[in-house]
Amino acid sequence: MNTAFRGAALALLPMLLAACASSTTNATDKTSVMPSSSRVEPEFVLLGELHDNPDHHRARAEQLRRLIAQEPKTVVVFEQFSRSEDAAVAQARKTSPGDVNAVIDAAKFDRKGWRWPLHQPLFDAALQSGAEVRGGNIDRDQIRKIVREGDAAWPADLLALRDRTAWTGTQQDALRQDIQVGHCGAMPDAMLPGMVQAQRARDAAMAQAMLDAKNSGAKRVVLIAGNGHVRRDVAVPVYLQAAGVPASDIDAIAYLEPGSATTAGGYDRVERAPAPSREDPCAQFRK
Repeated sequence: MNTAFRGAALALLPMLLAACASSTTNATDKTSVMPSSSRVEPEFVLLGELHDNPDHHRARAEQLRRLIAQEPKTVVVFEQFSRSEDAAVAQARKTSPGDVNAVIDAAKFDRKGWRWPLHQPLFDAALQSGAEVRGGNIDRDQIRKIVREGDAAWPADLLALRDRTAWTGTQQDALRQDIQVGHCGAMPDAMLPGMVQAQRARDAAMAQAMLDAKNSGAKRVVLIAGNGHVRRDVAVPVYLQAAGVPASDIDAIAYLEPGSATTAGGYDRVERAPAPSREDPCAQFRK
């Protein structure tokens, strides 16, 4: 493998993983079902996104407010920061109640990488409601180690969850393809196994964060993450079910754009919003 490309890819890993988390497959989805205001949601609700679509964030913020109003003992888990920052975030909530900037600073939220303030409506909705906020991700250095070293670099709790999760060759191939599509076909084949490991570790981390929140007393847990992370067939729901959560207690909702594709059976519901003006997402891979 070209060592220069490998080094650049590892340096860009958080951005690359965000790209693959938002990618879709080539089966056309034909559903767009808006939830009823009287609908009673399951205990685990997963709200997907295309990271750069502001309408997705605004729509999910409205959904989040409704969910918390329906069940005040809701914990919100964010892909956008690590599990390791939970204590700092909780302290910021105590010392600076309702202060979004204090919370995202405590979370070491990457403002540039996540194009802040795109996600602010979601943080506002959670903080103004008083809901507990937790991180669902893995530290960046840990992700890089997993790409390079595989199983040896996995956190013990996540490795245990992964090892009890059924995983087929079909799922492995689907995730490899999803990552490659998300990188515009530019990812060297030699890097794909490591990238699949990293994606699986992040999915397991988000699932474990949701499980920990439920075990600590939450009546409902909501995940805020990219569409790729909420897929029922290869992502967070797979690990939730491996831990004993019934499929009926999981609601996986994708937020897509008109004409964008999704995988058959990958989501329980799909919401759509117009695409924003954006640059060619593949341009960075041609440099």
